[in-house]
Amino acid sequence: MTKRLARFLHRHAWSVSLAGLSALSFTRLALEVRDGEIGAFDAAGTAALVAYRGRFDGAMLFFTQTGGAWGMTALCLLGTLLLVKLRLRREARFLVACGSGAFLISTGLKLLFQRARPGANALYLIEVPASFSFPSGHALGSTCVVAGLAIVAVVLSRGWPRRAAIVVPCLAYVVGVSASRVYFGVHFPSDVIGGMLAGAAWVAAVTGWFYPRLLPGEASGEGS
Repeated sequence: MTKRLARFLHRHAWSVSLAGLSALSFTRLALEVRDGEIGAFDAAGTAALVAYRGRFDGAMLFFTQTGGAWGMTALCLLGTLLLVKLRLRREARFLVACGSGAFLISTGLKLLFQRARPGANALYLIEVPASFSFPSGHALGSTCVVAGLAIVAVVLSRGWPRRAAIVVPCLAYVVGVSASRVYFGVHFPSDVIGGMLAGAAWVAAVTGWFYPRLLPGEASGEGS
């Protein structure tokens, strides 16, 4: 058992490390949220974004409207259908795992922490959702689905310049979606950071399972 675990960790070095680091960072943040130790950070982060209200309303509305549950579900379904049509079944299963995991993790964590959203005086332009605040479903869902699509594109492309041209815009979109939730006053900064960390942990774990040869240092087959 010990040798098997050691072999698994060796073969999945980067994915285990990234998933573990993201999960540990999320846990640390979640404990600070639970104990009320994150207030000063949230206040400073919110103030920094609120200062730009009125100047980036259009862009932020785009991010928050497309990065929600309906938008990410549609994107995941369309991506999956396209991959199935192209007979890329492994990639289709990978994207489904990323998207469905995002929904389950977001729902479970929100029910676990039951953090109230910012007060009504923080709202700007949009209505407050009925769900709990921590972690942000927009941040978690967009991290999982958009990162999943980016990884599929990276797997199917050749050369790191081309891969970087895919990853950078995807990362910028996820950051934009996350920032928009604080901008409109429906989340605290710690909510969106928590969502991104939880999403990153899940995507790293799923990527290590499906594509263990994606980065150097891992050389096992799917499901090893």
